[in-house]
Amino acid sequence: MKPAPLKSTALQRLRDALHRRNQTAFVFSGGGNLGAVQIGMLRALVERGIEPDVIVGCSVGAINGAAFAADPSFRGLIHLDGIWGRLADGRPDLMPDSRLPIAVQMALRKRSLHDPRVLEAFLESELPVDSFEALKVPFACVATKLSTADEHWFDSGPLVPALMASAALPAVYPPVEIDGELYMDGGVVREAPVDQAAEMGAKRIYLLHVGYLNEVRRFRADRPFDGALHAYWVARLRRFEDDCDDLTRRCELIRLPSGPLPNIRFDDFSQGRRLAAQAHLASSAHLADLELRSRA
Repeated sequence: MKPAPLKSTALQRLRDALHRRNQTAFVFSGGGNLGAVQIGMLRALVERGIEPDVIVGCSVGAINGAAFAADPSFRGLIHLDGIWGRLADGRPDLMPDSRLPIAVQMALRKRSLHDPRVLEAFLESELPVDSFEALKVPFACVATKLSTADEHWFDSGPLVPALMASAALPAVYPPVEIDGELYMDGGVVREAPVDQAAEMGAKRIYLLHVGYLNEVRRFRADRPFDGALHAYWVARLRRFEDDCDDLTRRCELIRLPSGPLPNIRFDDFSQGRRLAAQAHLASSAHLADLELRSRA
């Protein structure tokens, strides 16, 4: 499948940055509470002095990508690690437990399972900048525009509203309104925007993907909502594989491994430190192996 053509000049600044420099992109996929694995992957990259010319993100990957774009250094990595550590400790509890079963909550007349204001306030307090223009590395994130059922890219203006739009997981958080338009999670149409990074001119893409890439994910439906989330994951993965069909003919794609992933609830952030540590080990070994092969 060919990448969707850009419909505006919204990403021109990122494309120009790639053409001026070494044409390296970091692409952060979506993945909800498993986004902690991207911290371990980032650590492996930073330890080897690998730097991005641009950063592209979706959903939780948009949040991680924006935070790193604000301070693309070891100091920025430590700050990101601290963010996920606080989430693991429930400070704040982004998705608090309810006395009602998920199926009952889904049937109630309300916009979403959880209040987005908790996440919004957390981002406003943790991100060191409030606009795309203040980021140190050019960055863009994708959301799904409901009026057109198509992807929409943000790369300028206020940062937090765009991140909230990109991470508005259906049913979990409500759609986000920006300038009269409603947006939801970018993963609905663009799980891991590697093709967009290639279209912008990237010659080397490091993919920080949350989830399984080469195997069928183990499925256990303890509740009706688990089945819905699994179906959503399958659709996102299928789109990702389609996007990668001809990518290797245009650029080098380096998929960083996450290590073993536990089967945890979508609202369980408690294992963030473990996820980051496992991803760091797996990604470090993978990058070391690539270095050895390049020297052979």
